[in-house]
Amino acid sequence: MALAGEVGRVVLVRPWTDARGGGGCCSGPVPRHEHHDASSDPSSDPSSDPVGAAYRALRAQLPELDVQVVDAGNTAWLLPAVLRRARRRVGTLGAVRSALGATRAGSVLVDGLRVGDLEALGPDELVAVVRRAASA
Repeated sequence: MALAGEVGRVVLVRPWTDARGGGGCCSGPVPRHEHHDASSDPSSDPSSDPVGAAYRALRAQLPELDVQVVDAGNTAWLLPAVLRRARRRVGTLGAVRSALGATRAGSVLVDGLRVGDLEALGPDELVAVVRRAASA
């Protein structure tokens, strides 16, 4: 879906199960987690990190795409980004419809259009869906 001379953009909207609190007075302390290499931990389950698995699969198989990860609550970035990208493909009214669905947690967006859900698609199926949408 990328226009001539433009790299396609994929946005992965974090599912609520993957969202992280921002800390502060109202949300309480943010737990600190040590980073570990999942490949060295045989007990690690990739299905527990759908965003990470999707991101790694997309970067490995479609390195030319611009892949962004955003929280569903980050509407200040998400809505204008979707409106700009989608308007080129589906006009203003279609872009507004796309923007309304884009803030749904777990959404997979290709150039502003929702093409699937992170929790419903496995990494391989997600790559196939994104590849089809990006080349349309």
